[in-house]
Amino acid sequence: MVKIPINTVEFKVAIGLIGYESKREIARCLDPWVGHIDTMILGDGKFDYYDAPNDFSKDKWLDFAYERYKDKCEVEPYEYAGSQFNKRQEYMKIAKELDCDFLITVDTDEYLHPDFQDWDRFYRQLYHISDATGDRVFYQWIWIPDDKLWPKQGNRFPSNIWLKSAKIHKDPGTQRYCCNSHFAWCDENVTDEQIYDWQLKATKGISDPEELKRLINPFIFQTEYPIDGVRVTMDRLLRTKNQIAKGEDWAKRNWHAENAQQHYTYMKMMGIKPPFKDKEETERWASWEEFRNAPHTFDKETGNRQELIKPNVTHKTKR
Repeated sequence: MVKIPINTVEFKVAIGLIGYESKREIARCLDPWVGHIDTMILGDGKFDYYDAPNDFSKDKWLDFAYERYKDKCEVEPYEYAGSQFNKRQEYMKIAKELDCDFLITVDTDEYLHPDFQDWDRFYRQLYHISDATGDRVFYQWIWIPDDKLWPKQGNRFPSNIWLKSAKIHKDPGTQRYCCNSHFAWCDENVTDEQIYDWQLKATKGISDPEELKRLINPFIFQTEYPIDGVRVTMDRLLRTKNQIAKGEDWAKRNWHAENAQQHYTYMKMMGIKPPFKDKEETERWASWEEFRNAPHTFDKETGNRQELIKPNVTHKTKR
């Protein structure tokens, strides 16, 4: 277990990483973590809406990573093809099975910044801040390069700047991704219905955007504090042009699907039927599948209906 240098407190710290055809990026991404964490939880599988014929990687990056790190730390591989937040939820689930105290999320195009690897500072801050605040999610500093190094694939981050990203989870096994989002978390016992119900009641009658911004949903974990000492940078130089192009296409489709599903959930809770032009379509909204495939599904840039790639829900754990 990782030992906090100021005393004998020990934590079990894991990193959670998901990838697809990622072998070219693995060594650069994961090598610097060796010796500083206890466990790697690594998930392979295609995201919904990503245009590829195979559910799981053909480059065998998962096997490559297991062989590379199995003698250096605990390695738990798994396979899951499906939605982004469900695929990420799997490493939360495995972290619970492994009794991990902290989980740090990592993406394959990321790597630790060579000028910011002060592990003593990082773990001192993690111990003191998490103990003092009782918070469950913490920021890590990440460097956002320019579009040439890191094509943003729909992200609207500014370039050449340090930003805070919620990447560190305390007691990850008691958390879940919520509200059909890959960047919102709540306690495992909280339902999306509770979250939406509070939001609907709290915002009723409020039209001032600034007042709405000040509302904090108590069911969703809030992130306030960055843990410094170890920082992250990224680029997509090790990805092929085909991967970049498919990533751009996936990002657009996935963004639309996540937002549409959130909108559908809100409307259903409020008892509002989607305003389709076709009366038959208006009546057919009992399931998300029907709503997603209805005429409202369009590309904002072109105005054309977007034929979404059928998502798959294959789940296979490789342990």
